[in-house]
Amino acid sequence: MESSILPFAESIANTNPLLAYIFFFLNSVIQVLFPPYPGDSVVIFEGYLSSRGLLNTPLLFLLTYAGTFLSSVFLYILSQRLGEKLVETKFIKKYFDTKKIYKLENWFNKYGGIAILINRFIPGLGSLTLIGAGLFKLKPISAIISISISSLLHNILLFMAGRLTGDNMLLLQQFVGEYKKLILSGILLISGIYIYLKYIHIKNEQD
Repeated sequence: MESSILPFAESIANTNPLLAYIFFFLNSVIQVLFPPYPGDSVVIFEGYLSSRGLLNTPLLFLLTYAGTFLSSVFLYILSQRLGEKLVETKFIKKYFDTKKIYKLENWFNKYGGIAILINRFIPGLGSLTLIGAGLFKLKPISAIISISISSLLHNILLFMAGRLTGDNMLLLQQFVGEYKKLILSGILLISGIYIYLKYIHIKNEQD
């Protein structure tokens, strides 16, 4: 799929910037709502295209972020309202590993909205976690804050990877893989410190 999408993206970036902006916004939406779609690779390619001066970098990034954020919030709200009815639909069962959704309940009990932040960087869990957040009734404020931060960090990572490594997709994938591990490690460390401090606070109150 990438072999046909990326040449198309480069073509419209060169010939029709307005269409390119619309396409890249929709790419971010589809990436969340249809996980098999190679949205990450396209966002990386956006970074490469912006480094060539073909498109306005701040506008391109803003549209990419907006697509990710809005579609993520939509998926969270939809799953919150429909609950298990959504999980049982043919579309969700076909394109999402629904068995993993129920395993996420313990994550939300332990970490709350931080689970969204952590799982955004774990392949195959980003969109599933959003469904789980709605299904297990994670508080809207916590969910939206986590969605906004995770969407921002995720897109910055991919965008900068494209700007730094050019159109060498093999190098891009290696670059992203390493940096995702680094960011995930940082998030886990911060989460661990937060949980420990919260535990100490609760213990002190009980004493």
